Amino acid sequence: MKIALQCDFDGTVTEEDVSFLLLDTYVGSRWREYLKEYTEGRIPVGTFNKKVFGMMKADRQTMTDLVLNSDRVIIRPGFRELTDYCSQKGHKIVIVSNGLIFYIEAILENLGIDSLEVHAAENRFSPDGMEVRYVGPDGTEMEVGYKEAYTELLQQQGYNVIYVGNGASDIFSSRRAIKVFATADLLEKCREEDLECTPFTDFHDVIRGLESLVLS
Repeated sequence: MKIALQCDFDGTVTEEDVSFLLLDTYVGSRWREYLKEYTEGRIPVGTFNKKVFGMMKADRQTMTDLVLNSDRVIIRPGFRELTDYCSQKGHKIVIVSNGLIFYIEAILENLGIDSLEVHAAENRFSPDGMEVRYVGPDGTEMEVGYKEAYTELLQQQGYNVIYVGNGASDIFSSRRAIKVFATADLLEKCREEDLECTPFTDFHDVIRGLESLVLS
């Protein structure tokens, strides 16, 4: 079986959302007004991120230093072991995130993990505010459907997709996956929809689930 793990980042690989740390630090509470609009479905994720990250005017190095030195950025246990496991088994693992690519790559590099395929919001730093955009598999900018676009690409490439995530926005890709590992809001959404999933606390749970899948 040709398997690809599509894994969210914020709240999945990390225990908290890293972008929230940046916004709290460099924007203050103003950004949460837009978060309410996004969570209520009144604006898409692309619009939300353009608005809130556009308020952040710190430079890349300053933001990177904050992320790499904050005690709020905690890696969920077992992630290194999961990447090693997938490598040993020949499974593809891809990070697809609504977060920002600069801090995802910085965190992975800091962990000594530099070989993962990562798709996330592209960033351009400016004293006038950060510019962000989501670029889909076909090279065009996207406002909605970013994660599931990469799920579809993996399926077109012949992979059976296993999804690992925590957020409500992960439900769209989860519906297309052959197996779902869910926590937090995604777990709640799966239960609401009667979508079969395996709850997880850390990535050791995911590895055990994968071993069961391979042996079945």
